[in-house]
Amino acid sequence: MIFNRSFLASTRRRPWTSLDISIKRRLSSSSSATEATSILFLSPTSWPEPNATAAGIRTVSLLNHFATRFDSVHFGCGAPMKESMTRFANNVHWHHIKPNRTDDMTNLLQHIQHTHGTIRAVVFDRFYAEEAYSFRIREQCPNALRILDMQDVHSLRIGRQQLVKEIDQRENSTNNMATQLIDEVMKFDPSTHEWAQDLPQAQKAHNTLLRELASIHRSDLVLVCSSSEMNMLKQPSWNIAPWKLVSAPFFQKSVEQDMTTSYDERSDFVSIGGFKHPPNVDSVRLLRRIWPRIRSHLPDAKLHVYGAYPTNEIGSMHDEKLGFYVHGIKGKIVDSWGYGLPVVTTSVGAEGMMTTDAIASDDWGGLIVSNEDEFVEAAVNLYTTKELWEYSQNRAIVLLNSLFNKEQNLQVIDEALSDAMMNLGQRRKRDITSQLLWHQSNRSTEYFSKWIELKEVK
Repeated sequence: MIFNRSFLASTRRRPWTSLDISIKRRLSSSSSATEATSILFLSPTSWPEPNATAAGIRTVSLLNHFATRFDSVHFGCGAPMKESMTRFANNVHWHHIKPNRTDDMTNLLQHIQHTHGTIRAVVFDRFYAEEAYSFRIREQCPNALRILDMQDVHSLRIGRQQLVKEIDQRENSTNNMATQLIDEVMKFDPSTHEWAQDLPQAQKAHNTLLRELASIHRSDLVLVCSSSEMNMLKQPSWNIAPWKLVSAPFFQKSVEQDMTTSYDERSDFVSIGGFKHPPNVDSVRLLRRIWPRIRSHLPDAKLHVYGAYPTNEIGSMHDEKLGFYVHGIKGKIVDSWGYGLPVVTTSVGAEGMMTTDAIASDDWGGLIVSNEDEFVEAAVNLYTTKELWEYSQNRAIVLLNSLFNKEQNLQVIDEALSDAMMNLGQRRKRDITSQLLWHQSNRSTEYFSKWIELKEVK
């Protein structure tokens, strides 16, 4: 829950610096001085949607940034083309390619290399894109850097969702904000958790983990979205080479205190999150249940629920008499902090949103709670206590600039790409696990894709 006044964002490309020029030269260093270079993003199912999802905002940020590092940037997707894509990144070439089609992929790669320049890097948008396309890139562009952009640890998300259902059944409750539930969710590890029942969703979480780890090990670099996910991937039992993992969270412009609206100029509450993500639907159900308790303390306050793709259920919660309004736009914690809005959330919501020196709730950009009673109390206190609100806003700005600084985080990615390209042969030679997974006896996803192609083209 976020305290709000409506907001708009704009982006401008910053001027080039000597560091930018140096990095671009290093990214092209193994090509001839006159040879153009390209980077290709691939997804079998989804175009980036910056007006609907946080993942879409992040992907478009990467696309626009790489347009300053490579001579051309391309995005290929198996879903039908969307005409609106050029609005978000007009310096990107958009390509529709059918999944599981060798000829389509071959034609695309040849077109890019003959028309725009050598493909130096390919980014797979989530692990299933790596499964669908990496073997084709390995065959046809063997010297291209293969990069997995995880977006999420999907097995963690799937497993936590199943864990919540399991606990609700065990406790005969639908209170998805009980302290015990949140504690168990935070401790969940997809590789070690022992399920009470052998349910399909539990098996899916385990299988997804194995698929994700295989994709990570096959790739040359892995972009990781949060510090908590980075720590999980570094656990010794998963045996992931540390030089593969690159921190790649959100990319926000720096925010100063005087750029935001003051406490006295604001009113009301906001909840933000797209409704294709089941936990966001759960959170709105929770808010609808506890909002009357908050409003009993703040009778003039309103709650505005924003999110792309609202369901009929979410739309039916709209109640002007109760001050509960449902709208349809994008956003989340990072967006909120960018506009100086403190946040009330759980430890799950705050995961990956802290520095090492901000481990306590009272040192965060808002308040972290563990049950419904604490949520109600925190929302009322943050709304009515100016000093607490201003302190939380200040901490939000500090954390935003520390964790999600655009220049800082993009430079980390640039340097990781540069180093990987310059040492690609040596890295691959010493990556025994990757070699093992690329051995023909372990390439089931490749042969499955080829089987689908043969089946569909007959």
